[in-house]
Amino acid sequence: MTEYDLIRRLTRNLRRSPRQRNALFECDAELVQLSGGLWALSIDEFSAAEDLFGRDDPVLLGRNLAVATLADLLAAGAQPRFMLQALALPRNTAPDVFDGIMEGLTAILDAAECCLLGGDLGTTAEDWRFTGCAMGPVPGGRPLTRRLADAPQILWVSGPLGDANLAAVQTRHTPPFEFRGDTAAVIRRFATACIDTSGGLADALWMLHRQSPGIELRIDLDTLPLAPETAEFAQQAGIPAETFLLGGAGEYELLFAIPADLPPAAESELLALGAVPIGRAQPDSPAGVLFARSGRPLGRLAEPPPCPRAAPSTEDHIRDVIRLGQTLFGDPHA
Repeated sequence: MTEYDLIRRLTRNLRRSPRQRNALFECDAELVQLSGGLWALSIDEFSAAEDLFGRDDPVLLGRNLAVATLADLLAAGAQPRFMLQALALPRNTAPDVFDGIMEGLTAILDAAECCLLGGDLGTTAEDWRFTGCAMGPVPGGRPLTRRLADAPQILWVSGPLGDANLAAVQTRHTPPFEFRGDTAAVIRRFATACIDTSGGLADALWMLHRQSPGIELRIDLDTLPLAPETAEFAQQAGIPAETFLLGGAGEYELLFAIPADLPPAAESELLALGAVPIGRAQPDSPAGVLFARSGRPLGRLAEPPPCPRAAPSTEDHIRDVIRLGQTLFGDPHA
């Protein structure tokens, strides 16, 4: 059973608030109408075992936890303003580890102009666990959802992809995430839809497809910003480098859709921030997620990409991802 199946099961008998503006899976955050306007709220739990965030570098861990917690608000078109946290560490954790986590967390919160209101501390017999709850207003009451406009759109991504999945394959800790606050401010002005890549690019594309099943998402592999280190490893392993787009480890980049008639000045602004156009969303084409190279179609996602939570083990998930990569992208030695 996948995470999405579990969510449907857990929520089937829950009463929804009349103030809630989003449907299930429609937005990265929950959209709630409050007396002061429309707000976005999000909560996420992270752990060493599931997310592979290491604490060898506590400052990096704190930064990654903050970026991952706030990414849902950015994808919803909201401005992060408040955060609550629950942190559990082993009893024998040295104080400097706690200090480092909070240093990294604070650096991202300061960059986001977001305040930590408080939370809870606990101990664990295993490794660390962290829960972050973030909230913030949606400027103008205009949120970004995962529902694509019924018009030609250009698909963009805010930064490099694939390095988190490469780290998982190499049993390394997750690399640093980038906080995309400046990019999100531009996205809010021009985008029609947005989602973060917390579950990898393929998962994000599939979620967009589910919300807009009549639209084709055509991804141009020639322009995709794959992290440089993925190509070398893929060549040594004999697998297509794009395979690292299919795994369930995420980079927390922003995948967003912009109208095809975007003003040149806005395009220049996004490019200057490191964002990259990676394909098109076409309402008058065969629906689904299609990968292409040099203008030639390669393969189409016919079902959700492999879910790491549904796999018996990490090794099984990696094998499933490699098989899918070979099906979609072909044999690199052929």
